[in-house]
Amino acid sequence: MIAQGTPRRLRFAVMCNTLVLQQWQHDAIESLLSRGEAEPVLLILKQEDLSPKPGLLRRIVRYPWRKLLFRKYYQYFFRPGSFRAVSADEQLGGLPRIRCKTALKGKYSEYFSLEDVDTIRSHRPDFILKFGFGIIRGEILESASYGIWSFHHGDEQKYRGIPPAFYEILYQDNKTGTILQRLTGTLDGGIILRKGYFPTINHSWSANLDQAIRLSVHWPADVCHEIVTQNTFPADTQAQMPAAPVFHEPENATLLIFLFRMFYNKLRFHFLEVFTAENWRIGIVRTRAADLLSEVTFSLDGKAVDWLSASGPDQYYADGFIVKEQSRQLLVFEDYSYRRHKATLSGVWYNERDYSFSAPFTLLNEDWHLSYPFLFRDGNQLWCIPESLQQNSIMLYRYDEATNRFLYHSTLIEGVAAADPTLVLHQHHYYLFFTSGRATNTELQIWHSASLSGPFEPHELNPVKANISNARPAGPFFSVDGKLFRPAQDCSRTYGGRVIINEVKLLTESEFLELPVTSLNPPGGYDGLHTISFSGDYLCFDAKKLVFSPASALWQIRRRLGMVKPHKPIRE
Repeated sequence: MIAQGTPRRLRFAVMCNTLVLQQWQHDAIESLLSRGEAEPVLLILKQEDLSPKPGLLRRIVRYPWRKLLFRKYYQYFFRPGSFRAVSADEQLGGLPRIRCKTALKGKYSEYFSLEDVDTIRSHRPDFILKFGFGIIRGEILESASYGIWSFHHGDEQKYRGIPPAFYEILYQDNKTGTILQRLTGTLDGGIILRKGYFPTINHSWSANLDQAIRLSVHWPADVCHEIVTQNTFPADTQAQMPAAPVFHEPENATLLIFLFRMFYNKLRFHFLEVFTAENWRIGIVRTRAADLLSEVTFSLDGKAVDWLSASGPDQYYADGFIVKEQSRQLLVFEDYSYRRHKATLSGVWYNERDYSFSAPFTLLNEDWHLSYPFLFRDGNQLWCIPESLQQNSIMLYRYDEATNRFLYHSTLIEGVAAADPTLVLHQHHYYLFFTSGRATNTELQIWHSASLSGPFEPHELNPVKANISNARPAGPFFSVDGKLFRPAQDCSRTYGGRVIINEVKLLTESEFLELPVTSLNPPGGYDGLHTISFSGDYLCFDAKKLVFSPASALWQIRRRLGMVKPHKPIRE
């Protein structure tokens, strides 16, 4: 759907029950206002129901006693930060307002009067942001040119109804979904404007819901940005009828099971965090990129791998990148120490004749943690863009042959916390992919520049993806038969569980589309794999096992006792 003559500032109305909003609703409006591409023009409030309430005896008889425990738990113990009450007087208090009384048809459907619909239309809203009322149907759905936008905190193909982010924990689903949809007459069958998947926090319902909300409050502003900058509306597909059952408030027995499961998950979470640690090792195997794409799911044979490992459980090697340098294979990796709780970048030379590794040597050591040493050539120079997440910047280093070290060259992007920055030169333009610090496994960003020296600017669709299963970069792009492919991490089961290979269908300064084509699983006996790179006939990858690390356990205990100081970025 193409919007003709879209204004530079979109007009929107807010539909809510009162001027006291929940924190997340206030934040969503604040995100819209701060971007400057939309302005509020109308407040649609629900008219107070003044009909007499039933008597005490009738209320006692009609009370859903089978759901008593849930209602009391929700009332007295459920305290997500996103639900904190916030006044919207400063944001919306000066707006024209209309109080609407809806007519209930059937059991749940609410219909606005035609007079109220006409009044709303007279304010010419481009869209209406829905934070109140119930299940609305009828003419009101067409009262704004881009419709009524509503959040649903759950995957509409699995969990419809209420309560949000609850049944994912109960049924041990490792992903919690969220959608922003344009409402249609079909319950939970709206046209999806944005959709994301986040890792289920299975030991805390409030934290799980807070996460799903916090990472999606900016979506209405993102959709507005797309409309304004591209003159297009993202909902150009037909709504799909969800097949999922509609869930309701859990009954007493279900809540008890839920609370027991959450308590068990919390104990397990803390036990594993203290007494298990990731131990990564790097492998090299003869495999070309075309071999990887030849199967729907590619599994590595651990017996054919040449392994490079650290000496003990308090150290590991991860994020291996391989490149041919002076007729030799240079392998660069994260050299992590649980004792120091930080990493340097180290390297080895790989001997192709006897499949052996040289002694490790240090390539880069900074005062902050370094990882993911992304390697690439530009001209005759070998460059490295390591992850410097704690420094809130993306820095470029050049390889110096004389000293066999990486030397600082420039800062590509300042003031951005980026995980796993990955650069690709596509159609004479540089694109820098990474996941944001606020959602390192989930929220994919793209920045771009006409030259390596910058300046880099954010992509118009940022974040271009929000998916725990297929967002975070997992190594360099590669090409096969003229097609471009991007490796991404699948962190839905565990951090760095496996790698998904996506074919990039469309990549410009304002467009992005990729589709998954295959996956790469770790060798048997390993718990994860999260970085790959190719060099000629060789595939370099890392794989992890869970082990006990005394240094990691001591650090986790000290952190819980408040003895670990939070990291502060070092400013030079």
